[in-house]
Amino acid sequence: MTYESTVTSKGTITIAAPLRKALDIRPGQRVKLSVDKHNNIIVDRGVLVADFEATRDRVLAKMSTHKKMLSGEALKEASEKAWAAGYSE
Repeated sequence: MTYESTVTSKGTITIAAPLRKALDIRPGQRVKLSVDKHNNIIVDRGVLVADFEATRDRVLAKMSTHKKMLSGEALKEASEKAWAAGYSE
């Protein structure tokens, strides 16, 4: 997919609807922009809090009781591993 967008005088651009749909970018959502070594702009939609909470709840539901007492950092690490692995039910 390739789309063109014009940069406004305030430096903003519009992301075409098909790209927003493909990336599941919703109104009001913040995105991260970065530039790779070839000067390409990379758009990272990040993770919505609701999506994170749903995945966290699925992960915790499958864990034994004693493992549910994870520290905040341990929970963060477990969640990051689950997202990186494409956790599914």
